[in-house]
Amino acid sequence: MAKEKLKVLIVEDNPNDAFIVKKRLQKDSAFDYEITHALSGEEALSILEREAYNIVLLDYNLPKKGGLEILEEIKQKNIEVPVVMVTGQGDEIVAAQLIKEGALDYLPKRENYEDAVPFMIRKTIAEFRSKAERERLQKEIALRKEELERVNAQLMELDRMKSDFVANVAHELRTPLTIIKGNLDNIDKGFAGDVQPKQKEILGDVFKVINRLSRLVSDLLDLSKIESGKMELNKENMDIAALACEIVKTFEALAGSKNIGLVKEFPDKAVTVNADKDKLTQVFINLIGNAVKFTDKGKVTVRIIDMQGEVEVEIQDTGPGIPRDQADKVF
Repeated sequence: MAKEKLKVLIVEDNPNDAFIVKKRLQKDSAFDYEITHALSGEEALSILEREAYNIVLLDYNLPKKGGLEILEEIKQKNIEVPVVMVTGQGDEIVAAQLIKEGALDYLPKRENYEDAVPFMIRKTIAEFRSKAERERLQKEIALRKEELERVNAQLMELDRMKSDFVANVAHELRTPLTIIKGNLDNIDKGFAGDVQPKQKEILGDVFKVINRLSRLVSDLLDLSKIESGKMELNKENMDIAALACEIVKTFEALAGSKNIGLVKEFPDKAVTVNADKDKLTQVFINLIGNAVKFTDKGKVTVRIIDMQGEVEVEIQDTGPGIPRDQADKVF
């Protein structure tokens, strides 16, 4: 398999030192090295501005412009290349300064230091590529995050507009419904003249429809409040069994018309809970109403279990139930 080609720029004012390093790299089998030698920092900068290199071995002690100055100019010119500083001053202070100025690593110029050059190149190339990949991923993540935030802001605005629309429609419907219901109630009470039995029956059917529409409007308003985070709970202590009993009574006529049983299994004593009475009433109406609606034979059982500190409410029916493939849409 062909070896990866690696372009190396050696910046060294001592031709003999550069020759030794070059010979050592030619013996290394890790890469197919293409080596260029620059005798000065100025020459190195000129070369780097003309063509790209994979790595620079930069001597610390150069005439005219030293290694640190050349390193700074490489940074200023935005030349993306890993730099290993080769220095005869191997103390920790110098090393820290080199890394701070942008060198990826440094190599003390000691006896036989050239033997460490191949390993240093492999290590530096790996670190440089890893760093570049991290930066690429970070930029990509930042772009994705920015795009997601933009899309999320649009969705939130659309959601707000939808909630406002639903709330406005619900309010617009509530006023005429209230007027219609009030006028029908006046007619039912005989304020507009005697009401015949057949008319009374028709009015009763109309009342059912009006009440159903009123509940739908209330549901729409509650939905818009929940979605906008404006739903408030007015909690109070109450007997949940007594409340459930009242609501069950309102469905007895409907259950009787369908010839199904409506069974109450409540504790003998009061079961006190701290809850929003209106919201709890709505929950009972929805659950019991659905159970009665979809049960054609058998019975609907409303069960309240006092668990000493907690209360469990069960609405059980003998209807067809929810299809398994639809259950995840409800629960």
